[in-house]
Amino acid sequence: MLLASSRHLLRASRLFSSSASTAELSQVLRDRINSYVAADKVVVFMKGTQQEPMCGFSRNVKMVLDFHEVKFRDYNVLEDQDLREGIKKFSEWPTIPQVYVNGTFVGGSDIIVSMHKEGEITDFFDEQGIPTKFSEKK
Repeated sequence: MLLASSRHLLRASRLFSSSASTAELSQVLRDRINSYVAADKVVVFMKGTQQEPMCGFSRNVKMVLDFHEVKFRDYNVLEDQDLREGIKKFSEWPTIPQVYVNGTFVGGSDIIVSMHKEGEITDFFDEQGIPTKFSEKK
């Protein structure tokens, strides 16, 4: 499973990455982002909203989550420049959208779409205690 290996590499690289980029993130903004990712089971920092995604990558994440009937809380980074730049430092991931599940960064559009295409996303959400349309136990 290439995707599973990619996730392990991502986690490993985050453990060994420099903390210099996160040092630039103010404690106030770090606390605000922490409160956002902790407040809901699935959180997406995206360009636009669920009702009106403003980029194709954000739209792809929304479509996959909607297809699996996974409810999520969106934060529109286009309305908040501090959040837009801060979330990249917070996760040490350079692109948006960013998906968090149970407070943990999962990835962006490429990861979510791959999990969907590989048939891994239902199992992933089940493991996280988040039932999907395709879960055996709802």
